[in-house]
Amino acid sequence: MLRVIVVGLGPIGIACARAVRADATQELVGLVDSDPAKIGKPLDDLGVEAALPTEEQVSDTPVVVTDVAQAVQRSAADVAIITTSSRFDRIAATLHECLAHKLAVVSSCEEMAWPSYGHPELAQRVDEEARLAGKAVLGTGVNPGFVMDSLAVMISSSVRRVTSVRCVRRVDAGRRRLPLQAKIGATMAEADFRALAAQNKVGHVGLPESVALIAAGLGRKVEPGSVQVSIDPVIADRPIESLVGLIQPGRVSGMHNIGRWTGDDLSIELDLTMALGLADPKDVIEIHGPVYVRAKISGGLPGDSATVAMLVNYVPVVARARPGLLTMLDVPPAGCRGRDV
Repeated sequence: MLRVIVVGLGPIGIACARAVRADATQELVGLVDSDPAKIGKPLDDLGVEAALPTEEQVSDTPVVVTDVAQAVQRSAADVAIITTSSRFDRIAATLHECLAHKLAVVSSCEEMAWPSYGHPELAQRVDEEARLAGKAVLGTGVNPGFVMDSLAVMISSSVRRVTSVRCVRRVDAGRRRLPLQAKIGATMAEADFRALAAQNKVGHVGLPESVALIAAGLGRKVEPGSVQVSIDPVIADRPIESLVGLIQPGRVSGMHNIGRWTGDDLSIELDLTMALGLADPKDVIEIHGPVYVRAKISGGLPGDSATVAMLVNYVPVVARARPGLLTMLDVPPAGCRGRDV
């Protein structure tokens, strides 16, 4: 049985901890968060956003929230699930601490989908630390990590030549957790959204990294800074209830994000819309070339529960993976191998 600590106890982290506790193949041995209000609390005393599905509470546990060092000292762990930040540089200190304690890591940090795109020197340093520790470090999730990158690479395996890849993801953010609704600008004025978007303080993180992952999976290299990214607000045409307040007509209900790259006889376009009240949610992957392939997931993958599943399902994968800073191209598909307690 793999012993797991969860670092970062927002809605996703709490759901991961409950999923680990409900899994007969894993044992929850540590909870970590920097919020003083959470220190010393057991998992069942931590709140969960109503929009995020939770696992059944199946057992009592003495595990309480501490820091990483205390979590490891109280009970030797094998793997850390980290859900603290979307930015690779902001998670680096936590990675360093976990590797110092000889923990393998699986993280939802979006920039870790292809960490060398935005932070090549940091990626090299973390890779060296992981190799010295003899442990694997992996960034994954539903997006980035799966539906708009590694799944497209897997589908491309069925053809001999690819000239372009286009992924479209339309997400009804009304079904998502509060922090995500806030991140996509729900209830903002359009001008405020555009100002924050210009400072990279609103919107999705990881689109360039997904482009780089797809390109690498098709034998190309995306140079840092070469992905063209645009972001625009989606404006509500009717009142829409959200977890951050009522969205009035004319206010922002979400965002439309596009990432494009062209090079070496290949073009990649990722088209992501996340908005409340969005009609026809779906995921579409189009592979162009001599043979055209189109795959569609009607309704789209449920982002929150799918992210939790990806993180927990990849715990045994990172536990046995080769040491180093890895991507989804370096590991096999995890599959759903967990069993309820």
